[in-house]
Amino acid sequence: MPNKRCVEWQFSGSDAAEEAAAASLGTYSSAVFALCDPLGKPILPPRSDSPETSHTAEKAVVKAVICGTGNAYAPSIGLPVARSAVAEYLNRDLHKKLTGDDVFMTVGCKQAIELVVDILAKPKANILLPKPGFPADYARSIYKHVEVRRYDFIPEKDFEIDLDSVREMADENTFAIFIINPHNPIGNYYTEAHLKQLAILARELGIMVVSDEVYQWTVFGSNHFVPMGKFSSIVPVITLGSISKGWSVPGWRTGWLALHDLDGAFTSTKVLKAAKEFLEINSKPATVIQAAIPTILEKTPKEFFDRRQNFLKNKVDFAYSKLKDIPTLICYMKPVACTFLWTELDPLQFFDIKDDQDFCNKLAKEENLVLLPGIAFGQKNWLRHSIDMDIPTLEDAFTRLKSFCERHVIINQRLTHDVNDVN
Repeated sequence: MPNKRCVEWQFSGSDAAEEAAAASLGTYSSAVFALCDPLGKPILPPRSDSPETSHTAEKAVVKAVICGTGNAYAPSIGLPVARSAVAEYLNRDLHKKLTGDDVFMTVGCKQAIELVVDILAKPKANILLPKPGFPADYARSIYKHVEVRRYDFIPEKDFEIDLDSVREMADENTFAIFIINPHNPIGNYYTEAHLKQLAILARELGIMVVSDEVYQWTVFGSNHFVPMGKFSSIVPVITLGSISKGWSVPGWRTGWLALHDLDGAFTSTKVLKAAKEFLEINSKPATVIQAAIPTILEKTPKEFFDRRQNFLKNKVDFAYSKLKDIPTLICYMKPVACTFLWTELDPLQFFDIKDDQDFCNKLAKEENLVLLPGIAFGQKNWLRHSIDMDIPTLEDAFTRLKSFCERHVIINQRLTHDVNDVN
């Protein structure tokens, strides 16, 4: 029998994705959830719960299965009927109309993000990402060795993009600015005037705007949502979307990338060619879901979105009011979109909390409550709270959070709060 210890294997795992994986949202969330006690009080937010989706969407997928329209391989860039349906759906808010040829189907919005970085990355290139921002943008940039530069927001102006910081960050090697609109984790979305200012600045800098608009169906503010593609007469725009958030079906993994061209810029710079080539060597969204996309987009009743938006607004109102009882956490703006609260943490108010990561770790261990640290979104000492729960569950979550903060706050801070309550 051969001596196994003497074999020198000629293979080993690659470390190419190690740094990028460490920056992913899944890595942060899994680490915090792992600190919870499965035998203790219920873990919040519940990982198994998910909102009900549209019956129209469910029936559309069932029909595609029964009729066999999704049984075959799809073209690498997506089913023509799905691409055309997405173009028609987006055209409702656009002056410059898209065609199916401008749309590429992707495995969720995450692959659309990866695709943009992959097709634009080049030596010495840098990209402008928001702080805070969605970790997938950052993780893919790390993986492709693209330099990341973070631009800021202005909290006093409902977290508008700090255009001066954008100008300062950009140089001759900058190829794009990524925006998240509506914004996860802040929960705001941008006015038409602000987006036009951004478009003009991007044109001045010679860069494109990439707009992640996956949360557009969660808007419950008073202003109408304005897509970035509306300004493609000023600057080239790529918009990213999916059905995951609007229809509450992230597991269906179906999204898209839309090219809003300006004077043939995407053709002359070979962006269109590169997108097709990269999709040839990447995974494709399930054909059966693509086959259902036309019905999902065209036939889902407005009432479905209204109910979902009202649900989120009620939860935000409730959660925001509960934060008033926790003075150690500051929320600068009540969200008007998405499913989160974004609060600032001051570790100096606690006697044994080092930073946001330490806060989240201790909270999970003591209360079986999971918040995500701001560092996961590129901004240290902030916290993301999920509010996508029913009222009793949400009340339980904030009761636990308040109790945790009161146990760890410096005694002087606690006394000051008590005096304020009396007065």
